[in-house]
Amino acid sequence: MPARQIWLFLLERDVSALIDDLQGREPGLVTSWGRYLQGNPRDLLDDPSRLARRESLPGERRLYLLHRKHSSEVVTHLQPLGPFAGWMQIDEERTDALVLKIPDAREGEIQPARLYAHTTYWRGAEKFRKRPMFSIWASQMLKWLVGRYGKTSVPFLRIGTEALVLARRREIRLTYLYREIAAEPTERTEVALPEGTVTEDSPEPVE
Repeated sequence: MPARQIWLFLLERDVSALIDDLQGREPGLVTSWGRYLQGNPRDLLDDPSRLARRESLPGERRLYLLHRKHSSEVVTHLQPLGPFAGWMQIDEERTDALVLKIPDAREGEIQPARLYAHTTYWRGAEKFRKRPMFSIWASQMLKWLVGRYGKTSVPFLRIGTEALVLARRREIRLTYLYREIAAEPTERTEVALPEGTVTEDSPEPVE
């Protein structure tokens, strides 16, 4: 089953504002950058500053957002071979985290970041559901956040305040799937809604 997700054009100040918004709505948020880690995986919740971290791929960054009240499962896998040998990779499907995947900006151009959370996952032919405490929190946060961001010409692609200012000045271009996206909904660009995308019309989460 695809992750529940929202899509946001964000600059660095917008990322900081997103973190502040989540923390302000319900204190207890813990944030940590990078998919690979060395140290005790439980420190993702207890104290991420104790961990060594590395990104998984060039051209993107990942921010993990956990909550001390609603997150409990932290699952990692030790990498025995390859460039990350000796490091542990966060299992995004099983770990109780919202994940913000941010593509690196090109000169004068940004692509949307994807904020997502897995509330179910498959192992073989068996489907597992995460604990309702995490699933409901993650789903509510996604629904709440999407309503706080302005629409672009693609309704499900939302935009942060700083990105909108620069797009209006034409200092940055917004692109998605190699197409330029207008920063405001005065015109409409037809793009298929990715499966799992949360919108303002999505039903309230019930687990």
